[in-house]
Amino acid sequence: MKAKRWYAIGLAISVINFLTACGASAMNKDPKQVTKFKWYAVATAPRGYPMEIISGTFFCKGMDAGINIPSGGTLTTGWGKSASAYVGSDEIPPLPDRVRVEFYSYIEKQVYEAEFTLPYDTILAKFQQQMKEHPNENNYSSFLLGVAPGGAVSVWLEGPQIIEVYFGQAKKIEMEPSKAFDLSFQSKEQSDNYISSALADSVTPEQLAYIKAHGAPIGIWARYRHLYKWSPVYKEEKPATDPTMPINFLNGERYSLPTHFNEKLVDTPKPLPLRIQFSAQATKDEAPYYIIDFDPVELMEAFEKLGAHGEKVFIEFDARIPVTDMRIRVYNDRPPKDDKTPKEFIELKKSKIDP
Repeated sequence: MKAKRWYAIGLAISVINFLTACGASAMNKDPKQVTKFKWYAVATAPRGYPMEIISGTFFCKGMDAGINIPSGGTLTTGWGKSASAYVGSDEIPPLPDRVRVEFYSYIEKQVYEAEFTLPYDTILAKFQQQMKEHPNENNYSSFLLGVAPGGAVSVWLEGPQIIEVYFGQAKKIEMEPSKAFDLSFQSKEQSDNYISSALADSVTPEQLAYIKAHGAPIGIWARYRHLYKWSPVYKEEKPATDPTMPINFLNGERYSLPTHFNEKLVDTPKPLPLRIQFSAQATKDEAPYYIIDFDPVELMEAFEKLGAHGEKVFIEFDARIPVTDMRIRVYNDRPPKDDKTPKEFIELKKSKIDP
């Protein structure tokens, strides 16, 4: 049996216009009076650690009905990145206040289940805020459910940006593979072969070898959510030249921030960046575009050492040409213990920089 698999598809979810997102009747309404918005249910899992939704539903507020989460295929596109899509009806349903899901972790050969109450008031406020502040732009269009090894479950709002609204822990349950995958296996050997094949088909040979050697990093997705007071800074005379920069964060969120933080933003605890993109004045005449992908573990370890007690931590970018020669180091605002103790800098050597 060949494993089923979800592929990222270019649905119109990301280009739903305001009329569709909020309903024609909402055009002239006070955003605070609008409580129904067009939305979809989508699912995702960490890259390299295939998961599968067995069943799941986002339940509309106060109801035992809602929108089903896509099921029946392996998910492995990346934490916070849509891997499946569900096109709902033409009706505009109430926003959800609860989610229930059963899912399978291929690495662990384990089924999990969870049912969580979602922060409805926070979710509604996010939709209304987007409608108020950006009336001519898209609103949030999807509820993205992330599932990971160890039973980590995250829920994001997906639209012009991606914002986490919930994180929880599912519990392990026992379920026969034939029920989990809705397939009639004739023997344990057959189900084991199916699972092994699905895993091998969903990752690269290098990823598969790593998984077999190290297993899944249970708990890392909760660790991705730790917040720190951090700010980008730039080597002298090599400032960023863009006013804003798109950032993908370790916790799956995605939105833009200024390239130069004010004190309020520096003092605001934030998730750590996974990818940052900006132009910088590398030389007097050249300001190339840099795409920086951080190594998650290297970055977290640096911050856990330098920012664990509320220190402000700075990520310093030294723009160079070619762009792959950029140097990045991390330091905090804590002064040395004495004149004989040098200030600590941690160079990030595993970051990948592309033009």
